[in-house]
Amino acid sequence: MQGNDVFGIIFSNTNDEALSEMTNVRTMGSIPVAARYRMIDFPLSSMVNANITKVGIITKSNYQSLMDHIGSGKAWDLSRKNDGIFMLPPFGLGTQGMYHSRTEALNGAMDFITKSDEKYVILADSNLVANVDYSALIDFHKKSGADITAVSACAVPPSNIGKQVQLITDASGKVSEANIIPGGGEKTEFSLGIYIMERYLLIRLINEGMSKERPSFKRLSLIDNVGKLKIYAFKHEGFCHTVESLSTYFKVNMDLLSYTNRKDLFNPQRPVYTKSKDTMPTRYGLENIAKNVLIADGCDIEGEVENCIISRNVTISKGAKVKNCIIMQDTFIGENANVEYAILDKHVVVKPGKKLCGADTYPIYIAKSTIL
Repeated sequence: MQGNDVFGIIFSNTNDEALSEMTNVRTMGSIPVAARYRMIDFPLSSMVNANITKVGIITKSNYQSLMDHIGSGKAWDLSRKNDGIFMLPPFGLGTQGMYHSRTEALNGAMDFITKSDEKYVILADSNLVANVDYSALIDFHKKSGADITAVSACAVPPSNIGKQVQLITDASGKVSEANIIPGGGEKTEFSLGIYIMERYLLIRLINEGMSKERPSFKRLSLIDNVGKLKIYAFKHEGFCHTVESLSTYFKVNMDLLSYTNRKDLFNPQRPVYTKSKDTMPTRYGLENIAKNVLIADGCDIEGEVENCIISRNVTISKGAKVKNCIIMQDTFIGENANVEYAILDKHVVVKPGKKLCGADTYPIYIAKSTIL
């Protein structure tokens, strides 16, 4: 049994359909963020920082990249004889067909849940970029005597949070009302898709949900049980973005060019861990210009880069101008090319002299292994 008596479950495929351009070849949890991290690093690191040593990762499709990233869990100190990382495939109970909701996904992982000895479980989505203090969450949940505690935040600006569960709370954090609404104002409090509850309550909710035609976990855990269960909200303060579209994915990366945002997200008291790859340092050419960029190792930068997120082993040739872009691993940009407001996936080749130009609210996306 763990010291805090909690195990974790992460949904690796949260909102895959909303970012279909990128999740055709990977799941949400393995989408790159801030040059060297993946989306799943944030909830997984939060669990590890709270001394949670047993984590199940629910998969659905296109999860080979996720498995390559997670490996044995060594980067998170989860390579263990007992507990550690558990990859939970989509057909855990021999069900027919792919699941369509979180409740069905949890039902498929019922064997993992019922065989766990821990009293509490934390459920987390993988489309949230935030460094949540799970230790404080666990303490809050136990002290409040809540049946369910949901992590919440205020939508600032409203575009950070899409169609989510709005929570109405009192001064103590007790939830009196929960509704699904799109958008919101600065003082609108939303659930961030992170819940803690007792394991037996989760099993009961799953069984109740599977008896319904369209089991929605948001309704089961919050909306339908306000007034029936003691539900509290634990407010997260600090950097917080949900990724729900190509434009929100672009925004969260661009916001991390701010030192203030990076300092808040990558809190040294609660480190964000990831799989490391030791390659040579990035080489900058004599005529290179680099302004306000995050650049990973192994790159060859000869041209001009500004306001960019650049992953490992990217080549930007002499005379090329790259501004306001997200450039993923092993991409090549030829001489005198001009790329602005674009997301270039892995192994993309932009030939010399080519020009690509999107907009802040509508960045161009170039699929993996495309040659332009």
